[in-house]
Amino acid sequence: MIPKQFRIHAVLALAVLVMIIFPLLSNKPEGYKAEEATAAASEFLALIDAGRFDQSWQVSAQVLKEKITQADWNKHLATSRQRTGAIVARQEPDLSYASMAADSTAKGEYIVLLYSSDFEQVKDLSETITVMLEEDKVWRVAGYFIQ
Repeated sequence: MIPKQFRIHAVLALAVLVMIIFPLLSNKPEGYKAEEATAAASEFLALIDAGRFDQSWQVSAQVLKEKITQADWNKHLATSRQRTGAIVARQEPDLSYASMAADSTAKGEYIVLLYSSDFEQVKDLSETITVMLEEDKVWRVAGYFIQ
C-alpha cells in the first residue's frame, strides 16, 4: 500500500500518464478503417507505379480532382518519376487518423499513410498519402506527396 503522504503523487503521476498516452492512442485509426484506407492507398500506388497516372487521378477523391487537373496531375507525376526512377522498395506505412485535413478546414475522416520508399535513382524518400472517407462511404486518395 502507498503511504498516505505519497498518494497524491501517485494520483498526479497517473493523471499525467493518461494525458500523455490518450492522445497518442486516439489518433490511431480503427482496424477496419485502417484496412480500407490502406487498400485504397495500395490500389492508388499500384496505378502510379505502373505509370497509369490517368487512372490514379480518376480513382482519387473529388477534393484532389478539384485542386489539380488531370493533365497537370499526369505532368507532375511523370516529372517526379523521371527524377526518382521506378519504385524499388516500399515499407509498410505508419498510419494516423484525423477528423480534419491538415491543409483544409473540411471536417471528415482522414487517414494519413506515411511510407518510407526507395526508388531507382533516389533512396529513402517519404511518400505521404492522405485517404479520406467520401460521402458514398468509400475511402479515396485525397493527396499524394513525395519528399
